[in-house]
Amino acid sequence: MGKTMGRLLRVLAWLSPFWQFRAAVHRRCGVKIGKGVFMGYLVQIDSEHPELVEIGNWVSIGPNVQIMAHSGTSPYHRTTGVYSNPPKKVTIEDGAWIASGAIILPGVRIGKGAIVAAGAVVSRDVPAWTMVAGNPARVVQKLERQPRVDSGTS
Repeated sequence: MGKTMGRLLRVLAWLSPFWQFRAAVHRRCGVKIGKGVFMGYLVQIDSEHPELVEIGNWVSIGPNVQIMAHSGTSPYHRTTGVYSNPPKKVTIEDGAWIASGAIILPGVRIGKGAIVAAGAVVSRDVPAWTMVAGNPARVVQKLERQPRVDSGTS
């Protein structure tokens, strides 16, 4: 699929009222997306290197999240050799929750069951079963799996 068609599809995905459609469009654009992934409105996934983004099963991604596999280095910095940052794979493992407005930067791995708080800027790996918050994101809590409570009535 050409970049122009991919960009047009992503605009449709940003505004679609159906989260399943949003995930399906990003999948069609080259992002590796598992099953049961919830994707909120206006989620932006790297349009230049979508193939470098991998999202596991049952991940929840809130509205206005940005997931970047590359950092658009300015031509000046790139040609002078002052700063160069090649594209890097981003992995979000099963069951992670990325809250509204979070930014995931290139090369980051979000561990299984991890939570990224709203507005966090993630520049380093997030261990499994931890919550991170802030800019830059830092671990604020280790998550302990609680026994499941059946809410059914007897």
